[in-house]
Amino acid sequence: MSQPLFDGRYEVLRRLGGGGMAEVHLARDEVLGRDVALKILRERLAKDEVFLKRFRREARSAATLNHPNVVQVYDQRRSQDGAYYIAMEHVSGGTLKERIAREGPLEPGEAARIGAQVAEALRAAHESGVVHRDVKSQNVLLTAAGDAKVADFGIARAADATTLSSPGAVLGTAKYMSPEQATGSVATPRSDLYSLGVVLYEMLTGVPPFEADDPAQARAKHVREPPPRLGEKNPAVPEAMDALVARLMAKDPAARPVSAAELADDLRRAATEKPAAEAPVPIPPRPPSRAADIGPRRGEALRVLAVLAALAALVALLGVAGWGVGAGRFGGGVAEGPGDLVGGARGALEGVRRALLGPAEVVVPDVEGLPLGEARGRLSEAGLGAKTRSRQSFENEAGRVLEQSVPGGGEAEEGSRILLAVGGGPRSAGDSDEGEASGEGVPDLVGLSYSEAERALEGAGFVLGGVEEAPSETVPAGVIVSQDPEAGSAADAGTPVFLTTSTGRSSTSASAPASASASPSAPASAAPP
Repeated sequence: MSQPLFDGRYEVLRRLGGGGMAEVHLARDEVLGRDVALKILRERLAKDEVFLKRFRREARSAATLNHPNVVQVYDQRRSQDGAYYIAMEHVSGGTLKERIAREGPLEPGEAARIGAQVAEALRAAHESGVVHRDVKSQNVLLTAAGDAKVADFGIARAADATTLSSPGAVLGTAKYMSPEQATGSVATPRSDLYSLGVVLYEMLTGVPPFEADDPAQARAKHVREPPPRLGEKNPAVPEAMDALVARLMAKDPAARPVSAAELADDLRRAATEKPAAEAPVPIPPRPPSRAADIGPRRGEALRVLAVLAALAALVALLGVAGWGVGAGRFGGGVAEGPGDLVGGARGALEGVRRALLGPAEVVVPDVEGLPLGEARGRLSEAGLGAKTRSRQSFENEAGRVLEQSVPGGGEAEEGSRILLAVGGGPRSAGDSDEGEASGEGVPDLVGLSYSEAERALEGAGFVLGGVEEAPSETVPAGVIVSQDPEAGSAADAGTPVFLTTSTGRSSTSASAPASASASPSAPASAAPP
């Protein structure tokens, strides 16, 4: 005997997945004769007005987006038995997360191709005023042909909104979260680009850049630590792709690409670039420490050999240049381009210079007063890096360089980093002096309510890094059950503190529709929120 149709219309075939908010099932729409993915809100959450509004917002946000790289939403309603659900496009190829787990790191060109498609989906969303807020490999679904479709706008929010539904609320997934989201600030389109940078990193290495034992530690790493360079994890990644991912994961949103459209163009170009291992790379001069290891005489001998080899290359280039000129002038042949020959000669001379004199000194550009992103770019063009330190400033100086450790016009060794003091804006009343640790360390917040914990943090000079929820059999709902850093830890004023609040005793989730049969190996068609 066949099972009754869900909401009088859908034959539920099997369970595809589930998350904290909803269960996802593959179903057959008997009215239109097509397979769909049903996302059914959990019964306990359907009674929570906050979650219910978020679930409805998913349908409204996604329904406004009509793009080939966005999972299409067909319908959103309440069933006859009171369950809230969304019917959406069924994507049969599984998630990007599953592909990475199955195949390992993707080829750089393939990663760039998928990344460009995700960027196009985000472009469509951002132009419609929607910020996804939870871009991750689980939310990138793949068609049978391997094309990407972005799913789960369940926590998307209009880009022009200025506040979250509750103070300090953190929405998103810790391993993919932008620094501004991790500290409870409002997400912007560039927050989505940061998360896509994390997804690209995962595609190219097989793992996200920041691994941690718990979500609070992962968020803290996004706020405080630079990601490991891609080239160190996977030498096959082209230099341009490495630089692009590093730019996407800049802590300062202003240093990231301006838009998803710009990013899509950059990724399409990167998809055609040859891997770094195939590109001709000049042999760098031997590090001095190596010479010291093998003894002063042998080290000096090798240095002389390096100089002689560079001189031999220069002589050979000049000989070829002379032959080319002669052949072009007297022999009726086609002469080589002089620019290539001159460039080769200059390269050989540079090798001689480096072997004899060591790294070059470069002129430091004047970046004071510039936005941090532009300052980094100018230093990079000069062959220099940047290290930043926040400093209290006037409001109109926030995000701009106030001072640089080497003044503009001075010289620094090529490849070195210039320390930049960056405006952090005016300090709020009651804040501790910048850089000074609170006298008693991080306050003890466990056992306090959210509002009490927030006031305690402000009074001690710390900031709320983010909040996540967890069930507890002993702690009442709304009360802090843990914190990171721990109470009493020595930390600078302004350090973010991450909290976990109790949701009370865990309740058994409502069972799936009777006709759903579990199938762990089935590919997900809509990632759980």
